[in-house]
Amino acid sequence: MIKFKNFMLISFIFLIPKESYALSNKKIDELAHEFMEKNKVDGMSIAVLNKNESLIFNYGFSNKTEKIPTNSDTIYTIASFTKTVTATIAAIASVEQKLNLDDPFIKYFPELKNEKNLNKITSSHLLGHVSSLPFDFDPRPKTYTSLVNDLQQFKVQKAVGSEYSYSNASIGTVGYVLQNVYAKDYQEILEDKILRPLNMTSTYLNVPKEKEKYIALGHDKNNNIVPYSRSIEIWFAAASLKSTISDMAKYLNSHINYVSINDKVLSKAIPLVHENKYCFIDKISCEQLAWQAHTLSELEKSTGDTYFTHFDKNGNPVFDKIKIIENKSFEKNKIFIDKTGSGYGMSSYMAYIPEEKIGVVILINKSIGDERIRLGRDILKDF
Repeated sequence: MIKFKNFMLISFIFLIPKESYALSNKKIDELAHEFMEKNKVDGMSIAVLNKNESLIFNYGFSNKTEKIPTNSDTIYTIASFTKTVTATIAAIASVEQKLNLDDPFIKYFPELKNEKNLNKITSSHLLGHVSSLPFDFDPRPKTYTSLVNDLQQFKVQKAVGSEYSYSNASIGTVGYVLQNVYAKDYQEILEDKILRPLNMTSTYLNVPKEKEKYIALGHDKNNNIVPYSRSIEIWFAAASLKSTISDMAKYLNSHINYVSINDKVLSKAIPLVHENKYCFIDKISCEQLAWQAHTLSELEKSTGDTYFTHFDKNGNPVFDKIKIIENKSFEKNKIFIDKTGSGYGMSSYMAYIPEEKIGVVILINKSIGDERIRLGRDILKDF
């Protein structure tokens, strides 16, 4: 039994009558309780967005051991949601003419500028998971020097842009590109370009010590506790951000309602993120910059974790290598756009339907598979 639930309404621009959510509120509660009981989840937060309004639901415990219920200040590791943030900053850099997404990324990486083996890889390729870089290098680099050395030694095996292969290393590399073009560290860029313009007050690369009491206690798939770690991964721009459901509601709203953002650079950047850059041979999905777009028929399916297949012997996720094709007809489809996140004993999912301006964010303090995707898509279908 789920002992705690709290609810909050946020209006971004104007209020929609609360009655318009009445049926969905009950359905969301039913779906959430069923999901948590079936998957033995301690705590979960959900934001549902409709036009310019967000409803936030918090269920269960942030820390069951200490009987701390979840609330809108609960901090979750958002893992690969970080990739979408990095992509958004890269698009901002493009609008500001600091970064050409179609130039070789080594142009903005002094230690690599003479590496001919990398000169066909653009920042767009890196952000779209079509650069041919591996998910990670083996062993994973521990220092900046070893990271640079791994990139210098890398040999492209496939034609760049011809095959989808999900990669922390690729988008992680873009984080260093951004630090170079702005001459600032990632956290400072994040605050300047995303957090302050969107009034996101609880999103961090490094959670301040005074805020650590709000961090949810993570769990692996067997419900073993995964303690919070202050260490930051070498690919921090791919998977290291932490945030709250309130901030993530603001973030997803900015992608749904970008035309209403006061920051005009950010307003111009977000559509660049959501261009359908690399379409898959299945003709039902396209890779955007760190997001995926799918035809609405995919809402009926539970899979969608960026073609995840299994974990390798080192615990790294393995994804299908999907061929990229030209698919101009995809633009005619009604679509939804989504992103998954998983790691550090937590899981997440966010998705939205651009045409209808509805969306959902789910943050969970347990490592969960495709079940969270099913939950998110069921909520979207409820509209």
